[in-house]
Amino acid sequence: MTVPADTTPPAPAPDGADEGGAQAARERQSHVRHELRAPLAVIYPLLSLLVDGESGALSPQQREHLVVLERNVERLEALVTGVVDSGWSDCSAAPAKREQISPLDLAESVAALRRLDRSGGPAVIVKRAAPPTPRAWADADDVRQIVAALIRNATTYTPSSGLVSVSMAPADDSGTVTLEVADTGPGMSPEELARAFEFGFRGEAATRVKAPGLGIGLWVCRRLAERSDGLLALASEPGGGVRATLTLPAAAS
Repeated sequence: MTVPADTTPPAPAPDGADEGGAQAARERQSHVRHELRAPLAVIYPLLSLLVDGESGALSPQQREHLVVLERNVERLEALVTGVVDSGWSDCSAAPAKREQISPLDLAESVAALRRLDRSGGPAVIVKRAAPPTPRAWADADDVRQIVAALIRNATTYTPSSGLVSVSMAPADDSGTVTLEVADTGPGMSPEELARAFEFGFRGEAATRVKAPGLGIGLWVCRRLAERSDGLLALASEPGGGVRATLTLPAAAS
């Protein structure tokens, strides 16, 4: 496997945009493209060696884990390529591939991958109510990316003795379903909540725990939610954890 060279030209500035601001935007896009692709350039060749057995024989369980990793690295590369090729700053403008999906099933698949991680962290529990499982009319890839980011954020800031729970409310009178990811971490201040979806914003907790990232995850996730006519919101009190809610149009029954 190889990571394609980044030959994508900078996205054009909007009509009438200030040239200085446009140049800053192009530089910012170039920086983010590099940061997104750099880890893949390291992961791909090493993973290929492991999968091919070049580093020694693998047990069935090790091979199973590597296949999961390989599949998700390929998925990540495709996501990065798609974002870059479409001019990532305008990701919400691209049409969503909407279909009937189960956000809770997508969350379960993300949580299952998380359980393969032996580095510790809080437990992730997906709570299921009585069937039928609520279904949404949305882009499956986008929703999976959003849920993965929300669970990743929650596990990053929640102590290993804490808990991350995922639940879903059925369709209501407004014709929407809501997925909630709640944690028992330190929570966020009102000031942090007000800026959480800003491009490049990193809160005090991110600095304290030295969390990796560029501060664009929630910014991207909200725009992806909007592609499916959805809404992503956060609620919190300091010391009371964070509740992230993803509201999506309900699928027709």
